[in-house]
Amino acid sequence: MQGRLTFKNSSDPAPEKDNSRAEISIIELAHLALRKRYLLAIATLSVMILVAAGLFLVPNKFQSTASILPSGQTDKLGALKELAGLGNLAAMSEENSSQLFPSILRSNQVKDPLLKKDFVFENDGETKRLALPAYFDDDDPDRLRKALEQITDINMDKKTGVIRLGVETEYPAFSQAILKEMLAELENFNLHKRRSQAKNRENYLAREMAVRETELKEAERKLEEFQAVNRDWDVSSDPELLRILMQMKRDIEIKSKTYIFLREQYEIAKLEVQKDLPVVVLLDEPTLPTQKSGPHRLVMILLAGVVAFVIAFLSVFLADSLRKNKNEEQREAINNFRDDFLRAFPVVNRVRGRLSRTV
Repeated sequence: MQGRLTFKNSSDPAPEKDNSRAEISIIELAHLALRKRYLLAIATLSVMILVAAGLFLVPNKFQSTASILPSGQTDKLGALKELAGLGNLAAMSEENSSQLFPSILRSNQVKDPLLKKDFVFENDGETKRLALPAYFDDDDPDRLRKALEQITDINMDKKTGVIRLGVETEYPAFSQAILKEMLAELENFNLHKRRSQAKNRENYLAREMAVRETELKEAERKLEEFQAVNRDWDVSSDPELLRILMQMKRDIEIKSKTYIFLREQYEIAKLEVQKDLPVVVLLDEPTLPTQKSGPHRLVMILLAGVVAFVIAFLSVFLADSLRKNKNEEQREAINNFRDDFLRAFPVVNRVRGRLSRTV
């Protein structure tokens, strides 16, 4: 009979839940994406348009690059020390090595002169004068140093020791000018402020040589005075006089040999200083970029579109799951109410049974 009303017996066992429905099917996800395609498309395109508008307001960036050849004695165990967590020790093991160049380039000794300099360069056929504080629109020293570090890229190849530098700004010639000045400051620091073991040895020998020279002159003066007092010293047979005279001559001879030895070592140390000082040898001069280095607008727009689509789809999926759960909870509440009602009024259950047998 059509349209008959049937009631579930409270004694009937409840059907087991189908756990297979809890598993997410690819077909169901595809069906959901198909049903919500317009919403997903609108959300994705909106984000891509907003990102594109923002990116086209960002000016192009141009990076000037250069590379420095390794100089001085390199630490052959540097790679092993790096793996053992002793990277700083590896860099400091040889003072005359170019391994310290990256640290020097990142130091305030190089940054501060760059922040004080006015750069003059050509841009679109016009001569432009620009300082880094004006470029960054800031005058705080700490923030300026951080901003300069952000536009600077310094890397050293651990295998070859080649150091690669890069500076990126809105103007090609400005990037090149900053990089050239950075290399000039590195050379200046190398020549005038960096001291090595050979330089310290040269200074030590110079001090010792000055002391020995003074002692030698003093000994020679005393000998002259002694000979002036004892005019017949060359024909005298007085043993005491001859003993003193021989002792003074022997003292002068020792001091003279010591002075000559120190003088020779001093000259060698001066040559060692020139050899020991690491020289900045450029493999590639700072380039004048002709192609922009960023921003990569197309890649960023596509990436933003992918992220927006994923977020929109997850939002739609969660909303659909919550709606299904809510409907299931409502049906379960109705079933529970019906079962409780039949248990509270068994007469209704008996009437249901009679009606079902009659029908």
